[in-house]
This record gives sequence, C-alpha cells and structure tokens, in this order.
Amino acid sequence: MDSVLVLTISGEDRSGLVEQLAQVIAQHGGNWEHCRMAHLAGRFVGLLEVSVAGDAQQDLEVALRTIKDLDVMIASGDRSQPESLRQFDLEVVGTDHPGIVRDVFKALATAGVNVEELSTSTVSAPDSGVMLFEAKARLACAAEVSREAIRSELEAIAQDLMVDVRLLD
Repeated sequence: MDSVLVLTISGEDRSGLVEQLAQVIAQHGGNWEHCRMAHLAGRFVGLLEVSVAGDAQQDLEVALRTIKDLDVMIASGDRSQPESLRQFDLEVVGTDHPGIVRDVFKALATAGVNVEELSTSTVSAPDSGVMLFEAKARLACAAEVSREAIRSELEAIAQDLMVDVRLLD
C-alpha cells in the first residue's frame, strides 16, 4: 500500500535543487504528485506531496534528509475523500499594511470557510509607487453556509481595512 508524504522544504536557493530532490524521490520509487514552490527572501521553499510504497517510505525519508543544505520536514498525508464542499475564489487588493491577512481570514474562519489555497504578494503600484497587497485564495465551505453572509462580512471589514474584496465562482 502506498504511503502519502507531505514535505516542507527550505534551502538556500541554488541551481539544481529541484532536480536533486526529484532524483532522490525517483531513486526510492516515489511519485512526485503536487507541489507549490517559490523563491522567498533568498531561500527556495516549497510544499510537496509524494506517494511511495510503504516498504520504501523509511529509506526515502532518510535519503531526503541527507540532501545537502536542504531542510526537510515530513508529515504523513491522508487521501480519504473529504465531505463534498462548495468551492469559490477570493481576491483581495489594497494598500499594504499589517493585519490584512489576519482580519480577512478571521472573518472567513468565523463563517465556517476553509482555505484550500492561498497566495499573497506585495507589488509597487504603477502610478504612485505605493506598496499594494494582493491575495488570491481558493476557499471551500459546506453547502449550508450562506454565501451572502460571507460576502456581507467581507464587505464590512473591507471598508475598515481599505481593501477591495471579490468573491468569484
């Protein structure tokens, strides 16, 4: 039976790091399935889902931890099918300042909304040079959660945070 591993990696960014990681996984019969990786503050960081035969899991874990200058954390994953959830997207844009992520996602958590994916960035506004905060999220909630209640809650805090918030199907 295959095991599912969730890897969190971090290392000084260098050429060949992904290839080296992929080579170790392949050498141990692992299958690279899903990942998100990025260059952040001079480091290469990522999340990776790997499946591997149960009898090869321990050897793969040992080999992953021996990759030079790469910090690897490993957790066991689960492929059971979650309950059916309604999914939608969220976009947030506004002048960057502390607290935007905290306040937006507190409102979502209070409404029973789960974050499936999240990416954020700051960019310089083309006309003024002011730093803008941008977030894109894939959200999920049970069918009984009112989409209008979510929208109302987000619109109420958007004014306080001075950001534009859009819910998309």
